[in-house]
Amino acid sequence: MPPEYSSNENLKEAISAATRALAQDPELEISFGGMPSTGSKVVLSNPPTRKSEIPSFRGKADALACSKRFSSNEIFLDTGSSRLNSLLGKLEEVRVEILGSMKYEGVANNLNARFEDKCKTFVSVEEKEDLLEPALESWLRQILLEEKLSKTKSQVLRPWKTLFNDKGSSFKNELFESLEDQIKFAETSRKLLHALDLDQTDPNEEHDQENSDSDSEENSSNTTEEELSLASDMSQEMDASEAIEEDMEINEVDDDAIVDENQETISNASWLESLVEQALNFKYKVYTRDYDEESLAEEMCSSEELQRLRRHLDQLMGPSKSTISKLAHRLQRFLMARQNRSWEFNKEEGLLDSSRLYKVILDPVTPLSYKVEKDIEFRDTVVSILVDSSGSMRGRSMTVAAICADIISTTLERCNVKTEVLGFTTRQWKGGESRKRWVEDGKPENPGRLNDIRHIIFKSADISWRRGQKNFGLMLREGLLKENVDGEALIWAHDRLARRQEQRKILMVISDGAPVDDSTLSTNPNNYLDLHLRQVIHSIETQSPIKLIAIGIGHDVTRYYQKAVTIHRAEELGGVMLDQLTDLFKIE
Repeated sequence: MPPEYSSNENLKEAISAATRALAQDPELEISFGGMPSTGSKVVLSNPPTRKSEIPSFRGKADALACSKRFSSNEIFLDTGSSRLNSLLGKLEEVRVEILGSMKYEGVANNLNARFEDKCKTFVSVEEKEDLLEPALESWLRQILLEEKLSKTKSQVLRPWKTLFNDKGSSFKNELFESLEDQIKFAETSRKLLHALDLDQTDPNEEHDQENSDSDSEENSSNTTEEELSLASDMSQEMDASEAIEEDMEINEVDDDAIVDENQETISNASWLESLVEQALNFKYKVYTRDYDEESLAEEMCSSEELQRLRRHLDQLMGPSKSTISKLAHRLQRFLMARQNRSWEFNKEEGLLDSSRLYKVILDPVTPLSYKVEKDIEFRDTVVSILVDSSGSMRGRSMTVAAICADIISTTLERCNVKTEVLGFTTRQWKGGESRKRWVEDGKPENPGRLNDIRHIIFKSADISWRRGQKNFGLMLREGLLKENVDGEALIWAHDRLARRQEQRKILMVISDGAPVDDSTLSTNPNNYLDLHLRQVIHSIETQSPIKLIAIGIGHDVTRYYQKAVTIHRAEELGGVMLDQLTDLFKIE
């Protein structure tokens, strides 16, 4: 056996052992010379022959091991922008490598050598934009590891250095403190990118998205004969009794009341909004409400498209529907038990009271005693589910939110608990008509909220699930999901609940991130929407009888809400929603 071969094999064994140890996974599969790493397997290129190249090669192995140990792929969320996704992914790679460097000196040397070699490949690059990712990594290593940059690293950083130092230095402590928390670091990274004006959507990407949306709508219109046949069969299955019941239900509802509630415009004079304005020394402004929109789901697209989207949602339910249905049945049993859980004793008929049978044994002439279940007073309840309908919810998060809203609505309806499902987004990206007016007016400073908001009623509380279920498919419509102004959406949902007559009112918010509206945040302080959201939440939690709970998908909402829970996988949503509702119903 040639000595070179033996040495090469020893190096592979040493690197494999070190990688498993660093990843803290003794079963980790490692191979050399194959395709790039996928799943639970780590694949490296063959070791170099030059001794000087070995530290950089070991740095590649260490980087993969740090990623396995310190990072979870399940936490990453799609922001709706491939450019922003790429930058957040790069910052996550830097985070795990900085953690590894802080914990192990040898790993730090290897990763430093690897990054040095990477920077050498960018020395001849002249376009500033092409240097963004290595410049970000170089800057973060400098401020978080406090390492002195080599000439090559400094050259990569130079075009961006002034911007990073001027607008990014204030995030140093927050970045350092969140290194051990992937979610918190991602949130801080997004704020950093926004402060650096690096989270703007590429106009070409936005144009591609619009084309994709139009293609999607065109494809969805090409309904197959099989789908049409299925729709026909489903409509024929509705028997005469259901049709009569639906007609009676429509007649019983006050049409004028529905119009007044669902078509009411957003008012400046709501109780909650005036309360929020009194908080702190911050006054939230809206540049114009002329282009804001409150829409019924059925008015946003044709009935044929609603049916197609509903069938698509039914197909996506799959195993999720079965799992959530089981949990929903548990909630239903709990609620029914709360409504019928006491007994009246010493009755002449009813169920035999076995606890008093001993009297019959002692005295056979004693008459049998019966008991009757007594209906206890169960407070009238309405639940409002407010779903963040922004672009970052696109995909699995929005699908599971639609499934949960669908199943929980029908479950609560069986228990005489009314439910409404609402959504919030914006009409356009980057400001829409509001921003155009602001530009025409000469771009006055600090214009306040500068976008056209869209509030959607998927199902109002006075509409039965059977009549409203077709609307839930609209949540999956690609062109619907844009940006999110959470504070105003909470005021809107809260005011709808406040006008209702039920004794107990619950508002459940489902979101996957902080308020984001590029047009507003680029013309006001960076924390403008964030501060307004905090004020709204504080006012509801301290001044309103409405119970407020929040569920964050991959996003820590506990920093906003007193009663909140964070999940890292969309599939957990159904169980958490039902657990939170059960806890609230336990409180009489």
